[in-house]
Amino acid sequence: MRLRILLKTDTDEMTFLYRHRIVSLIKEALTKSDKDYKEFLYNGKMAKPFTFSLMFRAKEHVTKRITIDRDFEIEDKVALIKDGFVSLFISSSDYRFMILLFTGLKKIGTFNFSGDDYMLVDGKPINLEVKHISVLNEKVIKNDFAVFKTMSPVVLEAIHDEPIPFSDNRFEEELNEVMDRILRSQTVRSFGLKRRLKFEPIKMSQKVIKHTLKGFREKTGKPIMYLTGNVGIFKLSGDPEDLNMIYKIGLGNRTGQGFGMLEILK
Repeated sequence: MRLRILLKTDTDEMTFLYRHRIVSLIKEALTKSDKDYKEFLYNGKMAKPFTFSLMFRAKEHVTKRITIDRDFEIEDKVALIKDGFVSLFISSSDYRFMILLFTGLKKIGTFNFSGDDYMLVDGKPINLEVKHISVLNEKVIKNDFAVFKTMSPVVLEAIHDEPIPFSDNRFEEELNEVMDRILRSQTVRSFGLKRRLKFEPIKMSQKVIKHTLKGFREKTGKPIMYLTGNVGIFKLSGDPEDLNMIYKIGLGNRTGQGFGMLEILK
């Protein structure tokens, strides 16, 4: 199931450090619908049965002062949004999750992207108003391969968060291990890959993404982390059931943080 949530910024601005705040939006929506389910899903490091991508058209990028929290302030690029609207796309294999999310978003109305002392842009807060929620058509993969395009960067990490780019000869092996582990989670489907995945890049490139999490900041004393993302078009072969599940929940690590969302090209 796929949703598109149309959001309106009150400042016509959006920082590129947005993923952790979109996670907070999802948590708030789930809490308003079913607090017990939200606590279950975010109890520990369970695999998340969803992924998301935030998209917007920027008419200009400008450097501004961003207050990440009371301990960290940086200078970074901010997008000036054309017409002020951003689109949040969310995909999930879990119908219950999507229904609760839909209901909770309706109850929220306006989400405080910023607080009194965090995620301020030049000292000013950003608020996101939920304007419209639509259910999107979801394609079905019937063959033993599909050609995908990334909607958000695919991140693959080995032990100790070592990045593995698509050009690394370990990429396919690590991808199989990661997806098998994720699919085995009770929050996804409780059993692993039915067949080994084969990854073939068609038009891929690497992209460095700035990201932040409260736990990372507290552990490292640094404001942001730099992740190696893989973006573009690729062919993925495997069992159709596995491919359909990957299409729904995303590919790689950190899918619940807004990475690895895919669109089917053919």
